[in-house]
Amino acid sequence: MDLSSLITRGGVWYNVPGKDPAEFVEALAATLRLPAGVSPGDLAMACARREASSPTAMGRGLAFPHPGTPLIAEADSAMVALAYSRYPVDWKAPDGAPVRAAFLILSASRNEHLVTLSALAKLCGDAEFYAALGRRAAIEDIVALIGRKAKA
Repeated sequence: MDLSSLITRGGVWYNVPGKDPAEFVEALAATLRLPAGVSPGDLAMACARREASSPTAMGRGLAFPHPGTPLIAEADSAMVALAYSRYPVDWKAPDGAPVRAAFLILSASRNEHLVTLSALAKLCGDAEFYAALGRRAAIEDIVALIGRKAKA
């Protein structure tokens, strides 16, 4: 599944509260329209377990929280939610920068997860896309940028 579809399914969320990664992910999970069979509590707990083994902060104010193992069975239920934080979140990033935007990834398989993570990391390395995150761009702008970057 392409990144535009994943983000369209997951949505873009603003002013997500939380002063640490666990609070942030818990608040986001409670807000999302999750696939059948996935509860907000289970998602938050799975992400917290993953964070405990290794923080998912990338640096430059970005994080990629996700469960350590797939919580869904169908690829058609996969999603990526982009969440802009209400407060800067100390995510123990390698560069020490607080997180301001996070992409919560929900995939059906490890391979699908790695492909999605790789595509997101590459996209976040693009100056235009990173600037869009900095201005807290709307879903329409994010999806349009992804489409343009995919064609380039």
